Amino acid sequence: MGTPKALLPFDGISLIHKLIKQTHPNRPVWLAAAGQIYPDTGRAYYLNDALPERQGPLAAILPALQQAHQQGEAGIYVLACDTLLHPEVVIKLLTEGSQQPVWQQSITLLADADSGCPHPLMSHWPVAVRHDLQTYLAQGKRKVTAWLDTQLCQTIGMPDAWQAVSNFNTPADFEHAVAAAKALPEVV
Repeated sequence: MGTPKALLPFDGISLIHKLIKQTHPNRPVWLAAAGQIYPDTGRAYYLNDALPERQGPLAAILPALQQAHQQGEAGIYVLACDTLLHPEVVIKLLTEGSQQPVWQQSITLLADADSGCPHPLMSHWPVAVRHDLQTYLAQGKRKVTAWLDTQLCQTIGMPDAWQAVSNFNTPADFEHAVAAAKALPEVV
């Protein structure tokens, strides 16, 4: 995209600053950014990736699971910075999965309501999966979808209107998301 997604501007601030600012003040914000320190991240705590040299999201998720376990937490919410969705709105929807008996053992993912396509980086991960994830990474594996295929997962349908602002990979996708966000002030 030319610019790190975390630093893309939205409503006058970077996406990473927006995410931190909108996260409930009592909720910890842990960032694993492959050694990158971003401006305007205030109260966020940086974690070292489990692997060197930008080896993907799983290498960032593992240290967060380990940190959560050390602090006695049952799990973590994972939210990539390439979304315009308000983090607490995403967390509220994911928390619907906590009513299911598998919550403490399964990864809960938001999924497109129409296609069922999961969004692994808009999810809740229980600390119970940390050992399996560590083993997977130690085997040289890095693919998120392949990892998820080895785990118990549940999905929660994401409202259709959210899809336009949920993820972007190109400048055109980002422009489209910014335009779509104008119609969704209650969720961005």
